[in-house]
This record gives sequence, C-alpha cells and structure tokens, in this order.
Amino acid sequence: MRFSLGIASLMFSGLAACAMQAADPQDQREPTQQLRVLVKLQDASADPLVLVRQASSIAGVPVHYAAAVGPRWHALTLSCASSAECDAALQRMRADRQAFAEVERDSLKRAGS
Repeated sequence: MRFSLGIASLMFSGLAACAMQAADPQDQREPTQQLRVLVKLQDASADPLVLVRQASSIAGVPVHYAAAVGPRWHALTLSCASSAECDAALQRMRADRQAFAEVERDSLKRAGS
C-alpha cells in the first residue's frame, strides 16, 4: 500500500507542477518569435525551474530552459510576440546586473536550425 501511495503522491506532484506552469498567462500567448540567449549568472544555480521563473519575471516574456553550458552559463529561449518584444526583453535582462553577469544572443549555428 505504501508503494501505491508513493506513486500517487509523485503523480500528483507532477500534475500540480504542470497546472502551475499552465496558469501563467504569458505562456498562453502564441509566440511568433523566439530568441535563444546565453546568460551568465552572478551566482551558480543548479535549479533550472528557479532560473526560468526569475528570467521570465525580469524579461517580461515566457522563458524556456534550453541547456546548461557551464556552472554559471545557461542557454534560455525567449518566446515573444515580435522581434521588437524580444529585443526589449533582452535589454531588460541585460539591465538586471544583480541576476545576470552577462546576457548575450546565442549566435551559434546548430544542426536543424
């Protein structure tokens, strides 16, 4: 019985996390532009969810985690309604020196992009 309760609890936690993510009104928009950026954090962080929430709050647009590039470097994708909105979000992120030591456009070409 404990095994069943443990699985049920784990499933409920996953569903609650999905519901929490879907409740963000910014995530309900259809993005027409995406901008991949590299951010260097002031402090090392191992929690992508915390980073995404913080970056979304600063940028003012939905942000999605792409990959860890190093202990303090992370790749993020900004989802915007226009290229002007992405540019403004990038500037807001660059201006927040408490969170980010550096914010740069990810200009590397990747297979399939």
